[in-house]
Amino acid sequence: MKIAVWHNLPSGGASRALHQHIKGLAQRGHHIEVWTSSLADSQFLDVDAYVARTHILPLTIATRLRIEYVDDVRSLLFLNSTRIKRMMAFCEACAKEIEAGDFDILFANSCHFFNMPFIGRFVKTIPKVLYLQEPNRSLYEAYPNLIWKGLPSIQHNILKPSYYTSYWQDLLRTHRARVLVREEFTNYQSYDKILVNSYFSNESLLRAYGGPGEVCYLGVDVDLFPFLDMARENFVMGLGSFHPPKGVDTAIRTLARIPESIRPKLVWVGNIGNKDYMASLLALSQQEGVAFEPRQYVPHRELVQLLNTASCLLYTSTLEPFGFAPLEANACGLPVVAIGEGGVRETVINGYNGLLTGRSPAEIARALEQVLTNPALFERLSANGRQVVRERWSVEDAVDRLENALIASSPLSQSHHQKVDQQV
Repeated sequence: MKIAVWHNLPSGGASRALHQHIKGLAQRGHHIEVWTSSLADSQFLDVDAYVARTHILPLTIATRLRIEYVDDVRSLLFLNSTRIKRMMAFCEACAKEIEAGDFDILFANSCHFFNMPFIGRFVKTIPKVLYLQEPNRSLYEAYPNLIWKGLPSIQHNILKPSYYTSYWQDLLRTHRARVLVREEFTNYQSYDKILVNSYFSNESLLRAYGGPGEVCYLGVDVDLFPFLDMARENFVMGLGSFHPPKGVDTAIRTLARIPESIRPKLVWVGNIGNKDYMASLLALSQQEGVAFEPRQYVPHRELVQLLNTASCLLYTSTLEPFGFAPLEANACGLPVVAIGEGGVRETVINGYNGLLTGRSPAEIARALEQVLTNPALFERLSANGRQVVRERWSVEDAVDRLENALIASSPLSQSHHQKVDQQV
């Protein structure tokens, strides 16, 4: 097939997944070209060796304060913001090039700024498949706060001048969100098929947009995440961006409940981060007496070494749709203690390749202490983790699933079915 790939991704798990997909499809003989923006992290994706060409088109999302004020007024009229208009213009430019290239299918991926990408509504001549890592959670759930939650009861605030400021801020915020939801639904309806990374994500898609997707599990490249059989050291790892939903604060509070005599250091590896949240984490770690070492943009070789020398991966994300980190840790022989939510329940088998717990730091700490103090349990979880990655989460199987989904949506499959129907 001749496949046009579109994405607007930062560094992280979604980019690693796309890298695996592109590499695997290219090695099977498919012709691939990539369209992306000047704001995406193409260096982290690094697929130039596998694609015929990467098309990087200019995109500017940041707006000045004056434009934001104008957009506030526009939102009251349910008109699109400047950010949305710029993204639509960018996607329309990509679509013109894609449609001129005689491709068999569009394979779209998530957008860093708008999870549900706009490219689908502008490509009209070929089938369109989207791999959606997760819906825009801030619009459809408390992430961390429910955007639709109203102001406090009017009878308690109407006499205060601050009430009217809050009223207008609330009105503008909810109008902007309603405009974005409207555009997201149009984008959702523009795709012929939506692939998701877990059954949990499929349920999230159904809740958000009213229609299901198709589960297409990801995989882990054991060549990129090898088991090096290195000596384990007294530190626990965390993986994920420095944002509240990743639960770094929960990890710190968990380690504070481990006895000081065996309390390990927490090494947290992430890419992007919230500065205020990072400052609060440093203050919390000092308050709780936890040695906390945040590391940003760690080279891959160093990440692999950390996964091969840590004593446990502590996974505290909130409703993570899939979670690459537990499987990458397992590939390196590292057991996982994870909060049993979201897609993690599909990758971590409690008592087999890790331990699942509730959200209480005290409960997480009890599970973590078992892994840290019981060598037999550690070795069993480590061996099982390596085995489960090889048997259930290989890259080859992941590419098989994606290739089959794309072929089933392509004109080649449609013409095949037409011939079969005619013969019957």
